[in-house]
Amino acid sequence: MTDPLDETRLLYDTVADTYARVLPDLRAEAPSDRDLVARFAATVPAGDLPVLDAGCGTGRMLPYLADLGLSPLSGVDLSPAMATHARRLAPEAAIHVAALDALPFPDAGVRGMLCWYAIIHSTPAEVAVVAQEAARVIVAGGPLLLAFQAGTGNRVVPHAYGNDVAMRAVLHEPSDVATVVERAGFEVITVLRRDSRAHEKYAQGFVLATRGDTAAR
Repeated sequence: MTDPLDETRLLYDTVADTYARVLPDLRAEAPSDRDLVARFAATVPAGDLPVLDAGCGTGRMLPYLADLGLSPLSGVDLSPAMATHARRLAPEAAIHVAALDALPFPDAGVRGMLCWYAIIHSTPAEVAVVAQEAARVIVAGGPLLLAFQAGTGNRVVPHAYGNDVAMRAVLHEPSDVATVVERAGFEVITVLRRDSRAHEKYAQGFVLATRGDTAAR
């Protein structure tokens, strides 16, 4: 049986070039989505530690984070091919190849963490591990923002981004994600479920939270 991480890595290594062409920036995001990222940025405490885009893909969110005044920036992605694109698009950011459950940062090593559609391949149990890892690396008071397709069950895209490879993903209810985040030691600020737009097949979910003084281990 194929390891899920290996399958996801292969998927994004395969679609990286097409993904970079189809989604070069934030044109797919609704204004309310961009506003929520701005709220995240406004919540990041001052300091010299990096702000992390976890699951940064081709790095398309990093220029927007920079425009919002966040610096220094860092990105992490499972796919080496996606990380290569991110380094080109955001050369000022430090980009690492790593999984969401093993972030290459020390305890309390980042001021905030954006996880923008990066848990869409994670089961509910795996989301809990990601939340615990986020609690480990984010400083007390630092924000965590997660975005994902909302719902229950799994979905399959047979030809992801026009490539001959299937994308398997998991839907999550925002309230469920919020509960998991709270259990990891975060204080939930906002839980949103946005209706799908014309080009979207599913509703969209968002959870914004800040790390408490103590976090679950």
